[in-house]
Amino acid sequence: MVDHPYVEFITKENCPLCESGAETLQRATAKFNIDIREIDIFDDDDIYDAFSTRVPVVRAPNGSVIDEGKLSQAKLTPALLRLKVSG
Repeated sequence: MVDHPYVEFITKENCPLCESGAETLQRATAKFNIDIREIDIFDDDDIYDAFSTRVPVVRAPNGSVIDEGKLSQAKLTPALLRLKVSG
């Protein structure tokens, strides 16, 4: 059985940019039936150290950053298509 494709959404509470990014990411992933695994930066010290000043961040399952900060459909769509095709 093949795992369902997903992206990681690194975020934090009380972050307007994260809230806007979540909406953008939800619209983008819905087109490709890709799941979102949300990770709060305060739940993991390593993630906090790497991304505390960069949230929101969207990562592929291999850990590569797809987009960060003000998320863009233009950046997300081709990366999500590649993820869907390879997944």
